[in-house]
Amino acid sequence: MRFKAICLVAALLICSQFLFSRSVDTAANKHSADPASYRVIVPAFNNPPKIDGKLDDPFWENGAILENFTQYEPVEGSEPTEKTVAYIGYDANNLYIAVRCYDSNPKAIRACLTQRDKVMGDDEVTVYLDTFNDKKRAFAFLVNPCGVQSDGIYVESGGGRRGRGRGGGFDRIDKNWDTYFTTDANMDDEGYTVEMAIPFKSLRFPHSQQQLWGMQIKRNIRRKNEEIYWYPRSRDINGFLIQAGTIQIDGSLNKGKNFEVMPVVTGLKEKEEKFDPEAGLNLKYGITSDLTADATINPDFSQVEADMPQIDVNQRYALYYPEKRPFFLEGKDYFDTPLELLYTRTIVDPAWGFKLTGKIGKTTMGVLSTYDLNAPAINIPEEDGEEDSEDDDEGPIQKGYVNVFRLKQDLFTESYIGLIITDKEIRESEGASISGYNRVGGVDGHFKFWNNYRFSFQVVGSQTKVGEYKSSLIPAAQFNFSARGRHLSFSADYSHIPPDFEASSGFFRRKDIKSFNSRFGYAFLPMNDVIVDIRPSLQYRRIYDFNNVLTDEEYEFSFFMSGWRGTFISAGISRNFERYEGIDFRRNNFRTWIRSEPLSWLTGSLNFSMGDSIYYEDDPYLGYKYSYGFNLTIKPITNLRFFYDFRNNIFYKTKGGDLEYKINVITQRISYQLTRYLTFRLITNYDDYNKELYNSILLIYQLNPGTVFYVGVDDNQEQDDSGIYRVEGRYFFVKFSYWWRI
Repeated sequence: MRFKAICLVAALLICSQFLFSRSVDTAANKHSADPASYRVIVPAFNNPPKIDGKLDDPFWENGAILENFTQYEPVEGSEPTEKTVAYIGYDANNLYIAVRCYDSNPKAIRACLTQRDKVMGDDEVTVYLDTFNDKKRAFAFLVNPCGVQSDGIYVESGGGRRGRGRGGGFDRIDKNWDTYFTTDANMDDEGYTVEMAIPFKSLRFPHSQQQLWGMQIKRNIRRKNEEIYWYPRSRDINGFLIQAGTIQIDGSLNKGKNFEVMPVVTGLKEKEEKFDPEAGLNLKYGITSDLTADATINPDFSQVEADMPQIDVNQRYALYYPEKRPFFLEGKDYFDTPLELLYTRTIVDPAWGFKLTGKIGKTTMGVLSTYDLNAPAINIPEEDGEEDSEDDDEGPIQKGYVNVFRLKQDLFTESYIGLIITDKEIRESEGASISGYNRVGGVDGHFKFWNNYRFSFQVVGSQTKVGEYKSSLIPAAQFNFSARGRHLSFSADYSHIPPDFEASSGFFRRKDIKSFNSRFGYAFLPMNDVIVDIRPSLQYRRIYDFNNVLTDEEYEFSFFMSGWRGTFISAGISRNFERYEGIDFRRNNFRTWIRSEPLSWLTGSLNFSMGDSIYYEDDPYLGYKYSYGFNLTIKPITNLRFFYDFRNNIFYKTKGGDLEYKINVITQRISYQLTRYLTFRLITNYDDYNKELYNSILLIYQLNPGTVFYVGVDDNQEQDDSGIYRVEGRYFFVKFSYWWRI
């Protein structure tokens, strides 16, 4: 009865949201811009402007001039407190954009000299280019007042798992995508100026004579917590790229041969071992302006940037670590689906890889193929329904072939239907017959309708063979419905993951679930300098296993507020039921989090949680856990940055009772930018529970994303029984790569 009541309440909320969204259509019309006023014919430049950040080249006066910027935060629709003017033009090789950012107090501009893609907390200008004008995906180019670049791919997720926060800013962009473009900036008595030249060979766009691209320009003024946009943004509209202007380029564009070669040499020396150099090669070929092939041989997958430490004690499910390797990051969004069927960190030691990605007309496609020299085993369910938990390191080393095929077809604006197939084959040795395989295939889709509504789904089937074991076709599915207006928001999703479903190339934290989750929220919008928005919400979650036994139930009330100088405050209380090892546990929890950028040189956050917690061992019991932590970013001068992160986790057998364990994890990262291209970095991680100390020193020279030189040392130490830290591993390494674009 309770579940039926929840479904009835959800249906009523959907109906109320429908009525609400119909009523806000009028409000949306009041805030919406006239698209014709934001369609710009880009003029051609006879001679290219000099990119020096000074905006004194007379050619800019021949460009299209964009002056009508509008504030989005803190006060939506109002005039910006500082004037912004943008200029745009092109020639056969480049798109040129310049922005004059006036500022009444130039000394208060926030700007740091830092490594490429590491811009955080600065004033900035961001240009979004939706080159296929499909409102689904855009290239993003960011420049701060020191001329430091960041770039990435923005994917319209509709507030899904890749969405974060309140809107479509740079924090929702995958900055792992890198390309070549030229920038410079200059600060003066009137504010600062930014100039950029984006080569057409760095972009993908339709293979047609006339180009119609979506474009949005955003400016951040950090000390005022102010976001302004060229094309006005409104909270009445569910979506970011749908709120963009259009640029029209009528002349022919020189895409070039777009053949790229990147040789890589790496070397590693461990303790008394000899220096061991290895060579690799990366190739890229632009078959057309909208279809690109990538290949790699003996790829360099050394992780220059170490994973942030995570507390792995008393965890019921596997931890998730993001991908950091360049070959897999390029075009990663082409293979993303609601269910994570491709988690490339399961490809451990590839000898080679091939990838074909692009968009032809309204069809997006992706093909990935790799050969793994040390492939993890394919799991099969045991008789009790649990997966075989044998360590992947045990047993013979296996060779694995991983192949993925992805296809998406655009349907209307912001909607698509898709197909994905993954295939992993295991061989005991190269040339041997297949000893096992896992194959997954299915369809997915995303549909936007009535302006404020989104529905997404994925239905897949999996088949596995290992030795004598061969499964039947095992289905899995996920469905999501969401509605978002100016004030009201609602979402509901359902996941159906059988215990014997296997996707060995993907990541599933949990199986054997039939899960329903719903959330209802409301936004109060003071929209002033102190408080921008206040968002209370209610969430309900219920999970059954495939024996129809209730395993989880959760009620949560949460609160979110944003405002002065990038301050965010979040808090939540929850009541949970969880069934583990046949025992029913009931838990009450409280959490809170605050983050702020009060000063140009200081950013910080605090978090705290407490409540009942399960001790996941052979004899589980309900204990009590406290967890707290903080992080600070300190920038005493423009080119020096200190980052400190502290995490504490304390578990008691009962509230106020005996201590079960206590964990402290401390991370320090120091970055000193000697020049725009030369960086010194020090990382220190300390884990007092495992008695581990990790240090990494690195010198980086980065001329562009592909031309780099690294030299450094990693040092791992463990504490012995006498309390002395002894070296367990010390590695010296170098890396050099050079990027040719032909």
